[in-house]
Amino acid sequence: MSIINAPVWERSADWQTQFRGASPFKYAVMEDFFSDEFCQRLVDEFPPFDERLALNENGEVGQKCTHQDLPALGGVWAEVDQFIKSPEFLSWLSKTTGINDLLYDPHYFGGGTHENRHGQDLDVHVDFNRHPITGWHRRLNLIVYLNDEWDNEWGGAIEFHKDPRQPEQNEVKLVKPALNRAAIFETTYWSWHGFERI
Repeated sequence: MSIINAPVWERSADWQTQFRGASPFKYAVMEDFFSDEFCQRLVDEFPPFDERLALNENGEVGQKCTHQDLPALGGVWAEVDQFIKSPEFLSWLSKTTGINDLLYDPHYFGGGTHENRHGQDLDVHVDFNRHPITGWHRRLNLIVYLNDEWDNEWGGAIEFHKDPRQPEQNEVKLVKPALNRAAIFETTYWSWHGFERI
């Protein structure tokens, strides 16, 4: 279907099996998520690092910039926004995860583009479950990596944890940030995730 690679689009049943059987919580990892051409456009039109959007909790410029208003970015990002809210994509995502009646978040609260630079990490945490504006139940995260090169020694791999508060029983799975690799994972009070320092 359109901007997603056909082999990815056509394998909903396979992804659902992977998603439901994953541990330490439900997730699926997909290679070559977007078509090559569309992915390259996303890389080429990735928004510049904006210090006004990179303020940390102390009001200082940090190493993470997030653009939450995809339609305002225009170009290929407006296309992504149109696609994400389409009934076709939401239906595919429901088939892929087994979660019915998924909704599009027009606020991209906690979403949008994320650029993390050298020295940035993300402590292992669980995400909010209730949308602060709509009150909807947040069900999924979808991450697609757009860095056009990566060395595993640079860190930055997302970590999925069983329970970081119980190290002796913790289970950790890593997803490396390779170009056009997608990770879809459930949002629950036990979906612990973060990434190691870049």
